[in-house]
Order: sequence, then structure tokens, then C-alpha cells
Amino acid sequence: MFHDCIGQCSAAARIVSGGKVVVVTGASSGIGFAIAQDLASKGARVYLAGRNIKTGQDTVLKLYKKTGNPAIHFLHVDLQDFSSIHSFVKSFLKCENQLNILVNNAAVFHHPAGLTTDQIEITYQTNYLGVFLLTSLLQSAIQQSSNPRIVFVSSEAHKLVTLQDLVAFKPRQLSPLTTFSDYVKIYGISKLALHLYSQHLVESLPGVYIGLTNPGNVWTPIYRHSWRSWSLKHVLIRLWCYIFMRDAQEGAQSTIHALNAQNPHSGQYIK
Repeated sequence: MFHDCIGQCSAAARIVSGGKVVVVTGASSGIGFAIAQDLASKGARVYLAGRNIKTGQDTVLKLYKKTGNPAIHFLHVDLQDFSSIHSFVKSFLKCENQLNILVNNAAVFHHPAGLTTDQIEITYQTNYLGVFLLTSLLQSAIQQSSNPRIVFVSSEAHKLVTLQDLVAFKPRQLSPLTTFSDYVKIYGISKLALHLYSQHLVESLPGVYIGLTNPGNVWTPIYRHSWRSWSLKHVLIRLWCYIFMRDAQEGAQSTIHALNAQNPHSGQYIK
């Protein structure tokens, strides 16, 4: 009744859904899950793109139970591995020849310092370079669809980046991440790059709506690497975040608006 579509897809599901073809990255939880649920409830053919196959398959079932949409699939992709992104696109293009909507939602924050298999700083590749490659490889399929949209889920953290930060940042070197501020800085750099890339796409893809959304401060699994100890300080911080931050459904609203707005202005930053 539902399909996890690891490298293949069902013609029957295409006929049943009859909707737009959508890819949502990081859809297994948090904001991405809320976005995918909204799209699936409207009859879209939704492809969940994520790293964990078991979690992805469980999410397909969960969304099917919530929406009744049988055209929900999971395809594996790891934004920290360029070869995985190429494999994802090949698998997707075996299922579809066009893509109406791409939601670049997946991101990491406060991730332990390290380099990816491509020898690039983890946060920068996950939040920007991997997104850049994925979007570039899917551009042909996007341009072949009707009313295509690309939406990037971003953050106000890009405003915290200084020129000195940009000069000091070396994407192929381990960043000196010792304080919380250091993690915010590298996260902000990755989001600033995303902002600049989105503006480039506005000019290079005039027939495609490019949206940039800010979900606000949202308590989601993106903070799984933050305040991990059971010290009183960390427990109180987590409690404060849980009480006062937005939940995932609230955080998804800016992106849902960008996906549903009639005649939206490409390049707009929606908060």
C-alpha cells in the first residue's frame, strides 16, 4: 500500500496520487516531516531524502497512516558524501523525469568537528555544498516541470557572520570549534552561502520560483548535538528551549507558505 522506493518506483502509485512530484530532504523528523506531511496530504508524490534507511522507511509508513497517500517514497542520500548525492539523483531519475518541487531542508548544527569523506568541513558540506550539488544535478528535471519551485530552509544565523569570519574560514580544514559561538559561526557561514546561492539561482533560473525561508527558533532534532550532558545547566537550557521555542509544525509554516503561495516573488526571504 505504500512504497519505500529504494531505487525503483510503482506506476500504480503514480496513477493514484496524480499530484506534483516533490523531494524533501531531512524529512524524517522536525520541520522536514511537517512539510512532507502537508505536501502528502495535498496528494503530491513525495520523495523523502535522508541518511538513515530504517528511519526513512518508518517515516514513509507514518506519513501514509497520517495522510492516506500511497505515493510516498524514501530514497537514501547522505549530503556529507558527494557520491551518495550522485547515486540519489540517478535513483530518482529512474522513477521520475521531472520534479515540481525541491525542498532543501536537511541541515546540521553543533556537529562535532570533522571532515566529510570528501575532506570538507562537515557543517559546510551538509548545509551548503551538498545542497548545491543536489540542486544542480536536479535542475534539468526541475526545469522540465510545470510551476517549478526550489525552496531553501535557512536561518537568521547568516546575519552573524563577519568579513573576518569569511576570511578565516577554510572549508578543507578542521574548524577550531571550542565554544558554542564557534558552532554558530560555522553554521552561519553555511547559511550565508545558501543565501548567496539562492540569489544566483533567481538570476540563472528565471522560470523557477526560488524561495528562502526562515522557520525561526524551532526545537527539533537539529539540536541533538547541543547541551548533551545531564548537568543542571544543560537540563535547564533544554527545558527552556522546549517551552519557549516553536514546535516543528509552527516552524514549517514559512516553507509551506512558500510552496502554496499564488504567483510568489522569486528570491523573497520568508520569515
